[in-house]
This record gives sequence, C-alpha cells and structure tokens, in this order.
Amino acid sequence: MRPQIQGRGAKVLLVEDERIVALDLKMSLEDMGYVVTGMGASEDEAVRMAIDHQPDMVLMDINLGAGGDGINAAQRIMTDLDIPVVYLTAYDTQETIDRANAVAPYGYLIKPVEMGDLHATIQVATARHRDQAMRQRLEQRLRLALDAAQMGVFEFHRHSDAITLDGHLPEHLGDLPRGFSMPREDFMSRFTAEDRTQFTALWQSGGVAHSVVRWSGWDEQPLWLEVHACHFESEQRVVGVFRDVTESVESANRLRQAAVVFESAAEAIAILDPEGAVISVNPAFQALTGWLGSEVVGRNADAFLHQRRAGDRSNSLTQGAQHGEVLCQRKDNTQFPAWEHTADVRDESGQVTHRVLSFSDISALRQAEVRIRHLAFHDPLTGMGNRHYLETLLIDWQAQFEAEGRGFGALFIDLDGFKVINDTLGHDQGDALLQILATRLGACLRADDFVARLGGDEFVVLARTTESDTLGALAAKLLSICRSPVTLDKGATVQVSASIGIATLPQHALTWGHLLKAADSAMYAAKVDGRDRIRFFSEDLAQQAMAQLSLEQGLRLALGSQQLRLHYQPVVDMRSGRLTGVEALLRWHSPDMGAVSPDRFIPVAEDTGLIVPIGAWVIDQALTQMARWRADGLPIPRMAVNVSVRQLREPGFAGELAERLLAHGLPAGCLEVEITESALHHVEHCQQRLADIQALGVQVALDDFGTGFSALSSLRDLPLNRLKVDKSFVRELGHNVRDAAILHAVVELGRSLNLGLTAEGVERPDQRSTLLAMGVTECQGWLYAKAMPPAELAAWAAQQHDPSALPLSLQT
Repeated sequence: MRPQIQGRGAKVLLVEDERIVALDLKMSLEDMGYVVTGMGASEDEAVRMAIDHQPDMVLMDINLGAGGDGINAAQRIMTDLDIPVVYLTAYDTQETIDRANAVAPYGYLIKPVEMGDLHATIQVATARHRDQAMRQRLEQRLRLALDAAQMGVFEFHRHSDAITLDGHLPEHLGDLPRGFSMPREDFMSRFTAEDRTQFTALWQSGGVAHSVVRWSGWDEQPLWLEVHACHFESEQRVVGVFRDVTESVESANRLRQAAVVFESAAEAIAILDPEGAVISVNPAFQALTGWLGSEVVGRNADAFLHQRRAGDRSNSLTQGAQHGEVLCQRKDNTQFPAWEHTADVRDESGQVTHRVLSFSDISALRQAEVRIRHLAFHDPLTGMGNRHYLETLLIDWQAQFEAEGRGFGALFIDLDGFKVINDTLGHDQGDALLQILATRLGACLRADDFVARLGGDEFVVLARTTESDTLGALAAKLLSICRSPVTLDKGATVQVSASIGIATLPQHALTWGHLLKAADSAMYAAKVDGRDRIRFFSEDLAQQAMAQLSLEQGLRLALGSQQLRLHYQPVVDMRSGRLTGVEALLRWHSPDMGAVSPDRFIPVAEDTGLIVPIGAWVIDQALTQMARWRADGLPIPRMAVNVSVRQLREPGFAGELAERLLAHGLPAGCLEVEITESALHHVEHCQQRLADIQALGVQVALDDFGTGFSALSSLRDLPLNRLKVDKSFVRELGHNVRDAAILHAVVELGRSLNLGLTAEGVERPDQRSTLLAMGVTECQGWLYAKAMPPAELAAWAAQQHDPSALPLSLQT
C-alpha cells in the first residue's frame, strides 16, 4: 500500500499530451501546495514515471493522441501500483464515461476545470484512497486471523437464495475459490433437523448462534463444525464464522471411550510417566492389588508391584512395548502370576510422554493348566496314573535300564467278577468298588513302586525288581487285597478276585511295549486257568494266550460268516421210545481250527459278551427249524434252547422271545428255555424275569440240576416247569450208591414240586432201567441218539415209527 496522503504537499503526476495545458496545470497545482513530480505525454511514459516517482495521485488525460489511451494507462497504474487516478479530459460521451468507470477511477473532471473543483476532487480522492488502504489492511489481518484459526466465513441475506463461503474451508470440501456461493437450501439441508432449527432462530431480532453442529460434506462424510453466527437486523443478513472441529470431536469421543474402558476394564491398568512413576490407576488395579490410587500415585510401579528375587534386574518396566508373564505382589504381600503388557505413549516428535501398564491375574489359568496336566496323566475316577502316565514312566525306566542295567517288573491285574457287579448293582456302585480297591492297592505298594489304571477293571503295577520271589510275594499281597470283601455306600457287601500276570525286563522282554504284552499274556493265562491266581510269563503261556486270543477272534468272525450250526438231540419217553422234544445244541466248525468243542468256545463267548448275539441267533434258528419241521409234517412237541446269564440279564429278553415266536407262527408252549443254577445267583430279580418268560406260555427248565448250590427255599419260589438231572449223577448209576441216593432225592424233590424230570447223559440200558424204577420217564443221551443236523434228526424221528412218515424231501 502507498503511504497515506497527509493534506498539502501531496505528490501529483500529470499525464497530458498538450504541453501548454500541462504546464498551466502544473503551475496551478504548485500554487495550491502540491508537488508535481513529473509530466508525461503517453501511456508508456505515464506508467514509467509512476513507477519511478511513486506519486500520491495521477491526473490522467484520456485521449493522449499518438501517445496512447489514458484509460489503459490508468488501469495499469491502479492495478499494479495501487496509485489513485483522476481523469481530466475534454470527453464527456457516455461511451467514454463507461470505459473510464470500468477502471473505477477516483474522479472524472471535464476540461476546462476550475482549480477549486480540481483541489476538492484531489482531496476527496486521497481520502477515499486512504480509507481503502485501511480497509485492505484490516481485511488482510482478518484473513490472516481466519487462516491462522482455520476459520471460514459464511454470509447470506434474508432475501437471497445463495450463501457465500469464504476464508478457511474444510479440506473435505475440496479446493474452493474464495467467495464461493451455493444454494442456501442445499447448505441448510446438510445440517441435522435440530441444528437447522438454530439457524432458523437467527432471523429473530438479535439472533445469535454458538454451537458445534454436524454437517454433511459433498461426499456425505459427516463434518463437525464449530459455528458462531449473528443476525445483523439493519442489514437483513446473517454473518458467521466456522471451523472444522471434526478431529477434535472425534478425539474427544475417543477420549471418553478410553475413559470408560479405563474405568470399567477387567484388566488392571496404570498410567505411568516416562520413568515409571504412577500417575493414575483404574478400579480394577485397586481391586486386584489392594492398593488405592492415592497410595501409589508418584511411586515407581516396578518397585512395589513386581516380586523380585536377589539378582533380578531392578526395573522390568523398560521403555518399549513388552508383554509376558510376571509375578506380582499385592498390598498384603500375597503373590499372583499375571500376564502383563506395557506400551509407550509418544508425542508428535516421537518422545515418550507416558507409559501404559496393564495386567491380569492368570492364577485360574495356571491352576487349570495344572488340573489339565494332572488329568492328562491320571485316571479321573481313582486318581491313579493312567495309561499315558504309565507309558511315560515305562519309557524313563527303560532308558535307565539301557544306561544303568537296572531291570524292573510289571504286574498286570484284571479283576474277576467285576462286570457282574457293575451290571447288577449299577455303574455307580462299580465305580465305588474300583475307587476302594485302587486305594487299597496303592496303600500296599513300596515307595518306589507305581500303580496305574489302564481302564475298566485293569491295573498295572511296576516294581523296581526282577526277583521272582519278591514279585510273587507282592502279587500274592495284591491278590489278597482284591479278595477282601468291600462294603459299598448303599450297604451291599461284594467280593471279587483278580488274575495277575507277571513279566520282567529284560528276562521276558527288551522293550516296555513287549513287557506289557508279556504281563498281559500271563494274566490271560491265569484267567484261563480258573482265575483268582498268579502266573509268571513263559513262552508256553504266551502260546496258550495266543491260542485263546485266536479262539476269541475266530468266534467273532464265526457268527457273521455262517460257521455256526445247530444240531438237535432227541428227548424221548423211555417207556415207549416216543419223541417228546429236542434240545438245540450249538456247534462251531472253524476253517482254521476245525471242529471246536462247546466247552472251549462257550466260556469265551460268555467272557466277551458274544453270547448275547450268539444266543439270539440260536433262538431264531431253532424256531425257524421248528416251523420248517412242522410245515414238513414232522410235529416236534418241544424245542429246548439254552439261555445264558447274560441273555437273561437283558431287560427286554421276554419281549424278544414273544416277537420271535410270533414271527415264526409258533405257539409259546412249544419252546422251553434252559437256565443253569448260576443264573439264579447272578441275575438280579431272577424270579421276575423267569415269571415274565413263563407268562408268555414258554416253559422254563433248570439245566444241570444238582451241580450248583441252590437253596431249596429259593427253588420252591422260582417259576419252573422242569428239572434236568445232570449227567454226572446218571453216569455212575449202578456203581455209586451216593449218586443213586442223590438222584433219588432229586426225583422226590421234583415230584413234590410238581416239576417234570429229564435225565441227561443216558448211555446204557441199566441206567434206563434204574431211572424208570425211580419214576424218571424222560431222558436224552446216546442210548437213543446223539445230537444231529436237522435232516438227520428228521430221518431218525421218522424211522422210529414208519418210514413213510418221512417228509417228502427225505424220501429217496
């Protein structure tokens, strides 16, 4: 800006192409006290002299003849040099005036001019220029202030549909020119309804708005604007300033959120200074450590929080992000493991201003890990080591043997009779029995012995010795413990035994895996030999165990591969030889082992539980054959089938019998189920189970009677139809007085209980005569016929009467 004109003494530049006029004006101006700095006669000269002399005022002739156009010179001088120009011309046409006004001159005088008018015009022009210079300076300061404060200005008139934006505009609005205008409705629609109400209130007399409002930018991204606006009623317009405070608002929101997190977090949090002194702590910190905020502010967190031992580093809260497990100490000096995290807070220059320490108590996690580790190596029922623990220990002991030559022994224990108790009294009582026996077994071991439960009713004891006498004595002690009666929590007293197999490393095996197999084989041999005994491993035992295992595996395959067959032995009336029934007897012909005796495979089927599906198959096959014989014209009066203890224990056994009879279209009276005396002792609610069977119309026979120890009082109450006298009493008839006496008693018992009698194993005529003399009329045995396949039985039955009675399929 040019310096302000201070009255007289102002410098004036004359631009006039007529020399005489110029000199005259120069003299007049100087007489009025002005300083004429020069006189130019052309456009270019005027501009040059203005630059050189820097006058306060230029008097410009418009028509400079050959020297150019005064209006062009005026525009250059006013625009580039900010020097006011007053036209002094002889032209007053409207065209000339319009051209002159486009430059916004400070005056327009028509020659000739009175000196008083000229003086007044110069004075007014200088005053106007002075005011404009002041306004420009104020505007520059205002723009500087707006830019420094990053504030924009908006303005709109009551009767205008446009709003003008100026100053510092938000970056989201793009690069807009100063004085940008937009429709007022568009501008207002970008506010929320509540904020629009505030702007509407501005039109009221003295309306003022000061608030932070939400405004949507061009990309619909919301902005937060701090607005200060006022209604100037005299001008009928609203003017306001605003600035983008989006970052501040969002930062404040984040701070509020962080404050909520800080106060409500379950993790303990402490804000520290760069040296580790506490500035503030959250409630979780106080709850977890017992320290109040007022007690720890200003104290070094590492000094009072972390438990250290001699030699530990003095400050674990070094700068930088860290995390890991530490041992913390509460105010009461109790300790707890914690997972701790530290992070630095840095300013814009990267300097650490604060540190954030957070940690949580992981005591429960560590306890859970200990519990999980315990469960991984221990049996949950008994608390003993489990198979995993046993294998881990065996690996260690084998490594010690390989390094030091120190052998050891393994005792494989399998409880005898546990399954019956478990099935009869329930799994809870079975578990209770295992827990008591496990406690007893553990209590009798030496300090360096070990016992593990493999699962079910199997245990393994490891002993740091290979001496047979020592291992035998230990096994005998364990066997005695297993035999001891156990009273369960429901008052029942039960008793089991055990089969124990012993093997040693390196005598019987060179690896722990083979050692367990050897001890298992010895245990299996003990079980085969009659149970409740001890066996040391030997190669012979291993072969026997393998043979027994082959038998078991073969039996599993036999049922599904049609290796099982039924033979039928006639039951006859010894007085007439008439066929009164047949007994279905199971036979197994293995492709590998040939004919396998029932005495070998039936006990295996009982032990493994295969007897249940095999027994169901026997009943179905026997009834199928019965129905086929009847269809062929051979009415067999009675079909007897043997039923095992396991079958009878099944809750739905009677219902299954009814279904099979119905499926084959047979009357219930043609079927007789035979049970052994052992079933009376091993089946809970035996009387009711037999009553359910008898209620169908099926007959019930007690097989091998006399070989067990049934109480006569219980026999009296059982729902029975027949007693089958065991062949061991029949075999010595005529040679053994005692057998004859027992048999006579059995006959009298059966007669008194109104039960039918059938003698088994009748092979000689003298046995037949003696039995008839005692009143026994029905028998089965080789004296009449052995067990036969179905076709042979049908042929035999027909030949007992008339060959023509043979079924057509058997007549050849």
